[in-house]
Amino acid sequence: MTADALRGWGARPDEAVGALGALGALEWPAERLGDALEALALHGGLRPRAVAAPIPTAGHLRSADALGAWIEQAAGYLGVEAEPIAARYDEIDAALLGVAPALVWLRGGEAPRFLAVAGRRGRDVLVLRADRSTARVPVAAIAGRVSRPLEAQVLPEIDRVLARAGVRPRRLGRARRALLRERLGPVILDGIWSLRLPPGASFRRQVAAARIPRRLLGLLVAHGAAYTLWILVWMTVGRSILDDHLDEGWLVAGALLLATVVPLRQLMAWLSGVAAIDSSALIKQRLLAGALALDAEEVRSEGAGRFLGRVIESEAIEALAMGGGVAAVASAFELAAAAVVLAQGAAGATHALLLVAWAALVLALCARFYRRRARWTAARLAMTHDLIERLVGHRTRLAQERHGRWHHGEDEALAQYLLRSRELDRSQIEMGALMPRGWLIASIVGLLPPFLAGSGSTAAYAVALGGVLLASRSLQGLSAGLSSLASAAIAWEQVSTLFQAASRGGTPPPPLPPDAGRSPASAAEVAAGPDSAGDVEVRAPVLEAHELSFRHKGRARPAVTDVSLRIAAGDRVLLEGPSGGGKSTLSALLSGLRAPDAGLLLLNGLDRHMLGAAAWRRRVAAAPQFHENHVLAGTFAYNLLMGRRWPPRPVDLAEAEELCHELGLGELLERMPGGLEQLVGETGWQLSHGERSRLYIARALLQGAEVVVLDESFAALDPETLERALRCVLRRARTLVVIAHP
Repeated sequence: MTADALRGWGARPDEAVGALGALGALEWPAERLGDALEALALHGGLRPRAVAAPIPTAGHLRSADALGAWIEQAAGYLGVEAEPIAARYDEIDAALLGVAPALVWLRGGEAPRFLAVAGRRGRDVLVLRADRSTARVPVAAIAGRVSRPLEAQVLPEIDRVLARAGVRPRRLGRARRALLRERLGPVILDGIWSLRLPPGASFRRQVAAARIPRRLLGLLVAHGAAYTLWILVWMTVGRSILDDHLDEGWLVAGALLLATVVPLRQLMAWLSGVAAIDSSALIKQRLLAGALALDAEEVRSEGAGRFLGRVIESEAIEALAMGGGVAAVASAFELAAAAVVLAQGAAGATHALLLVAWAALVLALCARFYRRRARWTAARLAMTHDLIERLVGHRTRLAQERHGRWHHGEDEALAQYLLRSRELDRSQIEMGALMPRGWLIASIVGLLPPFLAGSGSTAAYAVALGGVLLASRSLQGLSAGLSSLASAAIAWEQVSTLFQAASRGGTPPPPLPPDAGRSPASAAEVAAGPDSAGDVEVRAPVLEAHELSFRHKGRARPAVTDVSLRIAAGDRVLLEGPSGGGKSTLSALLSGLRAPDAGLLLLNGLDRHMLGAAAWRRRVAAAPQFHENHVLAGTFAYNLLMGRRWPPRPVDLAEAEELCHELGLGELLERMPGGLEQLVGETGWQLSHGERSRLYIARALLQGAEVVVLDESFAALDPETLERALRCVLRRARTLVVIAHP
């Protein structure tokens, strides 16, 4: 990369040459990649696990996919998560400024080299040295180094164009950069991995890493300062007015104090918004991880209605918890300030004690609101669950249930729900309307004794009235904040299972060699191509099961009992049997979707604990039965490649389109206006039963797995399409297990 090119990125001329020389001293060699990950995690406050840093092998460095898989496994072994980042060529500098702590792969050298980006300082980034110290480097230098291999492919042609155009030397760098951006702007650059805590880590650690406590503390300080300034404003201006002496100096002081409140209010709004957004992101990420970690049997037993209720309540948590918490804290500050003001008023400490008693009454009403809200939520979720389950089973209901019992129990449930709604409405009126207005009456009554006694000055009564109004506003905010917190606490009871499920799973295994869990035949097939699967003579065992047993939760009889089998590389296995015989359960065990209760299951000699659940599923791909598989709302390409890689590379899209034509989905691609980019799913292009079945087959084949398990995948196909799809599967699958009815 030349100094002229770096100037195009925004670096000063004297920085450009120095940055190029400095990068070489900051690069980490591949053999110290594990140390770089550990150093980044420590510097970023992620507190990695106290284990020996892993070391990559030569096999991990032979391809980008193998390297990326090793980095993700090594990060998991250290107790952090490495998220791959991809950015456009013309946005790489902005991406580098926002990914720290991150590992950056520097391509183009004789051996892989890496940078450990620890943070940012303006337009510069902090890069970790091998001795754990940091160096400040212009982001332009790193962006230029990352994009250099890509630029080298087109720079000769661009330089020839510029030479023929006769561009002046002093404008050459700017012209070259403009042409590079025009030519390479949309090209995606990868090789960046951002480190963060995994979703299953301690939520306290996640909150601390997101710096939410620091922002909340700043919010509390800003609230306290703002209310203090407000009180000072009223003291300065109000005293002048009550003394019938408007001093210009006091008015100027009051105006300056008011001007100071404005930026404090803006700071409060910014801190509150940032804390709410970051907290909502953490909660969503945690709940999603928990939903994905649920056992298949837990998902099956819950039902669609209960899961819909959990989704609704999860939205309530993020909306109510942060808003209610901030409102309650702000109102507590106002109450404290109001008590201080009231103590200085005409009624003195008696008025302040009355406010404390009234606040205690608000808390008691909030406790009653919580109980009523819990009963109302239970009734609402029960009705939601019942409605969804009736809609899902509508056809079965028509066929098997008598017409007179179709609406049995609905009137009783609706009457119960209306009763709970009336109780809840009364509590909301008491907390939101009666209590703040009742305080105004009670506080005025509290001023009667000193008024009748003729004690207290005009200023004291003015201060007391100001405290009464401030307390009324704070009580209204406290009622709203506590009601929101109560609603969030009830919603938490519904989603706590998902929240806790995110932390399931033991310590991840150390990174294994790239070929671990893959048979020697797989390596040969990868080199020769998928069409050579039948020519491989190596018949090593791929999957071995010894006395596998599994029983579904809540059932007395096991679905699978003492099953032993041996599947060799290149085998084509057909598993037949009657309905309910355990075929689908066995396929779920083989593909890693379920863990056996007893027995031993090995993939090329390694069990699921040694490989890890994610690595097992990468090596054994499954297409479950139709009712357990789904077309997600997204593009057709996403539904095809979601198990392989996203965003896809051009070669991925080309292979997906080729496979679709082999499975007979070419006509579908021609019919859909967007082709592979057509939106499908419930709100998009509707696919037929057979088209969905072939989509599921293609999704499994595109994962490039060692073993492909197809469960009733051909049942919805006509004979001609079935024969075509079967030929495609036999040609592409390395080792195949097909489950079908006799």
